[in-house]
Amino acid sequence: MTTKKSFFLPLSLPCLFALSLSLAPSPARAQTDSALLSKVGFNLTNPGGKSIAMGGAFTAIADDATAALVNPAGLGLISSIQFAVSGKRADETLGLVTARSTATGPLTAPYPDIDTTNVDRDARAASVDFAGVVVPVSRRLVAALTYAENLRFEGDAGVGGYQYLEIRDNRTGDTTRRDFLFQYREFGSVSLRNRLLGLSLAYRVSERVRVGGGVTLNRASFDLDGDAAGPHRITSRNYLSPTAEEILTTTMRVDGVSGTKLGYLVGIHVDLLPDGALTLGADYRSSPRNDGTLVIGGYIPTALLGQTSRPFSFRVPRDAAAGLAAHPMPGLTIAAEVQWVAYGDIFDRPLPVVSYSGLVGPIGFPVTGVLADVSPAPDAWIPRIGLEYVASAKGARLAFRVGYHREPAHGNTARLAVRDGSGTPFPITEPPYSASVASVFDGGRADDRFTGGLGVTVARSLSIDVGFDVGRASRQLAASLFYRF
Repeated sequence: MTTKKSFFLPLSLPCLFALSLSLAPSPARAQTDSALLSKVGFNLTNPGGKSIAMGGAFTAIADDATAALVNPAGLGLISSIQFAVSGKRADETLGLVTARSTATGPLTAPYPDIDTTNVDRDARAASVDFAGVVVPVSRRLVAALTYAENLRFEGDAGVGGYQYLEIRDNRTGDTTRRDFLFQYREFGSVSLRNRLLGLSLAYRVSERVRVGGGVTLNRASFDLDGDAAGPHRITSRNYLSPTAEEILTTTMRVDGVSGTKLGYLVGIHVDLLPDGALTLGADYRSSPRNDGTLVIGGYIPTALLGQTSRPFSFRVPRDAAAGLAAHPMPGLTIAAEVQWVAYGDIFDRPLPVVSYSGLVGPIGFPVTGVLADVSPAPDAWIPRIGLEYVASAKGARLAFRVGYHREPAHGNTARLAVRDGSGTPFPITEPPYSASVASVFDGGRADDRFTGGLGVTVARSLSIDVGFDVGRASRQLAASLFYRF
């Protein structure tokens, strides 16, 4: 967006010269400033209806075929050939934000504080997210071959796009009335997927100790799609006067995300008390980095000239978990664990696409081509707890399950400022772009998630598990089938 004389305050030439030497745009360090992409979430609950119903607290249980991707050491509990398939439906709510401010009164009146409005967008996805077969190779060694989709996200800006910033100048002076609008809007959708094939092995070191590991072949896709009117894009719409309008459009796409990359996982499963009365489980999973290229076109901000095609990499976040599962009485299981998720390494480098212009500092010095400093989400620690009670009757077993976990906020945050020679930041206050950017890229909100479900096992050979996971921003339903030969 180019600087407009209409909101510059008078400055002396000495002041302009001195400040022009000391002020410089702040660098963008990480992520991209697509408002839609900043809200993409990764809920890394393990596959399977049983795990979801117990709040994801499954690392220390891991007693079915999904252990191949949850904690491969748990495969050591399986003593017969087992086939499994599981499907999941997810209904996400993207907690988007629109920032607004309208200046009124005399020409010298400041802009008021930013007013924010929630603009939620629904995102839905359904798929078979797990399938596998487990085969005991010997008395001590168990192998599993699996397919999984451990990431699937579809987010759409909606018909007409997502307006994330609107600033109006309705100030008047003498007999002249101003009605200028500075508006940013994003159009299109985001699609992220990762599918994998895995081979996992478990080894029974003793009756109470099991270790496991596996490799995964991952194939990721990342697309910034457009809508019926054109490619994925961000527009800056500026009313230069009540009758003159300027629209600057920056298009975006991602190229080159393809190929198969190798990941791995390891785990341990230990009975701390005899007969599995208390079990410890721990695992670590690492997905590979996937290379791509962000290409921008159309209107190119001056600060990004020569940077229209920029390589980057992204990954499904690494994670690790450790937990305990106790059996205090027949039929009752209580599981608790803590999961660490490396949300901070999803993207690896700066990918800004939008620049801003305005006045900074107490005397109103004009700047242009300022890029936002968009920070990655912090790594997170997620507590999980689950309970299961199993009742038997007439050759069948019925399991009742409930659980809870707290998903912390893990969206991007942003700061828009210029710094003088001493490093002191100065926000853009006229228009109030700095406050607006901070409101839009707010890091999201934490979500308390409650889970539950049922499982039924018939004749010890067929099991069906159904689980649900409900929170403020997401709802998931999973159903799994296991058959033992």
